[in-house]
Order: sequence, then C-alpha cells, then structure tokens
Amino acid sequence: MREVLFLHADDNIAVCLGDVVVGHVISQDDHEIIAVGAIPRGHKIATRFIEKGAGIIKYGERMGHATTDIAKGAHVHTHNVLGDRLSTEQA
Repeated sequence: MREVLFLHADDNIAVCLGDVVVGHVISQDDHEIIAVGAIPRGHKIATRFIEKGAGIIKYGERMGHATTDIAKGAHVHTHNVLGDRLSTEQA
C-alpha cells in the first residue's frame, strides 16, 4: 500500500496519503524516510534534507523556499516554507 505520493523525480517533498506518526518508517519507491514529526494526511514530508533558503520542489518545479533547515522526514508546510508566488489580488 502506498503511503506517500511522489509527484516528480526531482521533488524534495512527497504528499502523505494518510496521517503519519513520529517514528513511522516509509519504505517506498526506493526511498526510506523516517518521520521526525506527526504529519497530517495531504500534507508534505521532506524526502531529503532541505537547507534554509533552498527551493521546495513539487511537480519538478520550485514552489517556495525553506525558511529554516528542514530535516529529512519532517513536516513541510507554512511553518517552514515561504511561497515564491506573490498574490496579484488587490486588498
């Protein structure tokens, strides 16, 4: 059974298909990732170490950058990522 969804070979994150608990080992598609924190279903997990300032790659494209170092197996979300896209909406 698949536990995460790898969207592109160049990605440094994967989408969790179910809730992941601390210490859970994901062995799938030639990856082995140990969750270092709880991650809700639909959120992202780091598939490798991501240095502060480095790009967050999803669908093979940079979607933002890390605002802090992100450990392999860590939850990747708004608390440690800043999107690269600026809003075009008027306030």
